[in-house]
Amino acid sequence: VWLEWVPERGEVLRSRWLDTDGHVAVEEVTAEPVDLFRPTALVDATGVGWVFVGRRDTPHTPVSVWCARRESSGWTALEQVSDTEHPSFNQEVVLDVDGRVVLCWQARHESRFAIFSRTHASTGWGPTSRVTAGFDANVWDPALVARPDGGMVFAWSEYTGGSYRVGLRERAADGQWGPPRALTSGSDYALHPSLAVTADGRLWCAFDQIVVPAHGGSGPTRLRAASEVGVDPSVIPGVRASGMSVPSELIPDVAATLRVVEVLADGVREAPGQLGGTLDVVPSGLPKLAATADNGLVVAYRVHRRLPLMTYYWEVAAQALGAQGWEPPVSFSGTDGTLEEVCLAPVPGGVVIAAQMDRRLERALTWTEGFGGRECPYLYEHHGSVIWHGVHGLGQVVLASRSSAGPVWVPSHPVDGAERAGQPVLHAGDRAESRRWLAEESADTESRAERPSTQVHGETMRLYWGDLHRHSLVSRCTSGDEPSLEDFYRYAWDVNDYDFWAVTDHAENSSDYQWWSIQKIADLFHIPEAFVPFYGFEWTSADSGHQNVIFGDVERGAPTFSAFASGTTDPAGLWAALREHPAYPAITIPHHPGAAMVYNDWDYHDPTYSRLVEIFQACRGNYEAPGCFRQYSDGTATGTFTLDGLLRGHRFGFVGSSDHGHGASYVGAWAPTLRRSDVFGALQARRTFAATTRGLTLEVRMTGSGSGEAFMGEEAEIAGERTLRIRATGYADVARVEVVRDGQLVHQVSPDVAGDGEVAVPLRVEWGAALGVEVWDGTLRIEEGRVLATPWWSPEVTEVTAGSVSWRNTTHSFGEPYGAQRGGVELTLVGPPSAMVEVTIGPRRLRTTLGAVQTAFEGGQNVAIAGPPDADGVVSLQPSVGGLTSVGSRDVETTWTDDARVEPAVGGASFYYVRVYLVDGEMAWSSPIWATAGAD
Repeated sequence: VWLEWVPERGEVLRSRWLDTDGHVAVEEVTAEPVDLFRPTALVDATGVGWVFVGRRDTPHTPVSVWCARRESSGWTALEQVSDTEHPSFNQEVVLDVDGRVVLCWQARHESRFAIFSRTHASTGWGPTSRVTAGFDANVWDPALVARPDGGMVFAWSEYTGGSYRVGLRERAADGQWGPPRALTSGSDYALHPSLAVTADGRLWCAFDQIVVPAHGGSGPTRLRAASEVGVDPSVIPGVRASGMSVPSELIPDVAATLRVVEVLADGVREAPGQLGGTLDVVPSGLPKLAATADNGLVVAYRVHRRLPLMTYYWEVAAQALGAQGWEPPVSFSGTDGTLEEVCLAPVPGGVVIAAQMDRRLERALTWTEGFGGRECPYLYEHHGSVIWHGVHGLGQVVLASRSSAGPVWVPSHPVDGAERAGQPVLHAGDRAESRRWLAEESADTESRAERPSTQVHGETMRLYWGDLHRHSLVSRCTSGDEPSLEDFYRYAWDVNDYDFWAVTDHAENSSDYQWWSIQKIADLFHIPEAFVPFYGFEWTSADSGHQNVIFGDVERGAPTFSAFASGTTDPAGLWAALREHPAYPAITIPHHPGAAMVYNDWDYHDPTYSRLVEIFQACRGNYEAPGCFRQYSDGTATGTFTLDGLLRGHRFGFVGSSDHGHGASYVGAWAPTLRRSDVFGALQARRTFAATTRGLTLEVRMTGSGSGEAFMGEEAEIAGERTLRIRATGYADVARVEVVRDGQLVHQVSPDVAGDGEVAVPLRVEWGAALGVEVWDGTLRIEEGRVLATPWWSPEVTEVTAGSVSWRNTTHSFGEPYGAQRGGVELTLVGPPSAMVEVTIGPRRLRTTLGAVQTAFEGGQNVAIAGPPDADGVVSLQPSVGGLTSVGSRDVETTWTDDARVEPAVGGASFYYVRVYLVDGEMAWSSPIWATAGAD
């Protein structure tokens, strides 16, 4: 059985049936297309075929597990089997030793997922049992297998303590449940378990082990703890060095291996031999086990095949366990497809493997380049857009076989004449935790009911966290290290703790089927008041910028548009096309403005759609303005930053997002409920703030004499003085609160670190604009003064003393479209104005006084650091945020009154927004408030 997508209809469930007379019939199991998820099948002891599938009849009905049987008269109608909460899906099914059908599935139970089971006997379906009863963890990936003694074994992947581990529980033949147990430990991820019992009665479990450094952190510009200063940047989790031809954000930062363990009564053990061999098992292999009649064991899985310039596919491989251990893997040509799990079943002498393929290898070989390359020689039109990567087919099911190598390996050293040596659990590795907010803010989904609230114009608003810029494997920007859609939803729910989010894969890369599937998966996981995905896609122009299109509370069938299709090659065309679909309200969010790679063209702006802008992304860094804190290395396109758009008179709010990779930045939205309509209303109203991390909240209001109150994102007529009321709360101490009016810093709350007769000068040593590869290693020293001691430092810093800071950094110039990189380190110098400051960077040297630096900064000037005439690039000291120390609290409430009579920057209005910094360099920006002068 398989799912088949029929254009203009949807997915139908088909079967291929071979009867006892050798006749083959291809039949539709479903009469009408409905939402279907991951079918599984078996043939029972009487020869009756069964198929199980997740099903939803309409977008407004729950997803449940349904089944049908292939009887002599054909397929019965689908009947609902699960009786658990939406969504109920991811089912597995086996026969027990008595020939009964045993089913398990994943379903929501209260605020998290659980595993359930049900058995079909002669009298019909028995009661539902919760396999993971008593568990606090969120559980995924159910698996089950029957034991020869009549017992059943269930396995799953559980998210607990910031990592995923494989859990297992047995049910004896008499129905008694044994205690749950963990098969793995450590802080890496153990996912996608599969179970098998060999003919000698031994239990085996296969799973993926995935290492994702810095998962959920705020990206490569995040500061480094003082204890990490001096550590080689290449070994710091999440810090990726640029290559000679690829910027760091496009270098994979994930690793995976396959594991198969024998499950003992009191531990686990592994057979000798290498799983995966020299094949590329990344980001996951989705292994499946099958035991053969000759006491053999075979594991089949997906491997990653790379082609030039970010094209790739997944191929099926298999290995057999023999008497000496695992035999080398065999891969199967003609199985090139996306990252879909394989199916396998035992046959005499081995196993048969079923896999999906879509001929992407054939299509890739008839073309030359990947994302950003020359135009594909054939273009697929769909919904007004063009598939310009051209390697996505609908696919077909193919079969392969792998012989057994049984009987399986047996250890040679018995222990106590019975069990053989093993270990209590398989330690899956230790990964440093990058989510600093997690220690203070529980990731438990039950805590969402206790979220911050505030009053906005008399209505109660609650804070919801989201991300509106995320890519899965559908997009082809990186080299295949993004998760699958299903795994990405797992990480969104658990690791990143989103309340709402959107997968925004490139429309230019997405086929009709993929776009339909993206919407289907969003509906699968849509749980109002718990987890709210939006439909979205990225419109990708190399000429005028990238726009993330986010649809509101709409029905299935939202349109997509491509920057390479006639009529939608610029943002104005995109907005005109969206207007032709009034049933699908949307907003469009430009991202990485200021990036040399692809900047945003501020000649384009539409007040209806351009409601928000991505000011920060975890994949790269800050794009607020030149010289901004945590500015990314490609932020060099002057005149195109976020602040430039505001100064052009455009009015938009702020979001933080994640883009590619495994970091996470956020938009905080103040909405009355966690429903699509209310959250989308908050986005349209710009009732948002951008945050580099979760756990940093921000509220900003403005009042004036005789006027009402304006909340962030709003436009207001304010008479007389304007008073901002600010509240910032962090998981760590607040270091600074800044008010920006019309692009200028006009007020700040920060600690006073200078003593009598001293000045404190926050600065950045800034470098860049080199035409080639340039090394910027250097040192700043201060005499008769000191470097402000801070708990966190720029990631380039390698040594800090009371009077000096040293760093290492190398920039590259990637040519078009990336250009030359920039870099810098932040610090604060404290001392008398006469203190001498000396900077040495290769042949460049500066010696001046601290007072001279301060005077230059106050006059709006940088301090250039000169080198020999042939020196490449430029370097200078420039005013910046500098070192961050605590104001003494994690919760800051402050007011500031602007009594200056200033001319509005543009459009008759002044805009105000607030920046907040925590001591570890994590930040938040409020959406602006636009104030026009009212009558006094």
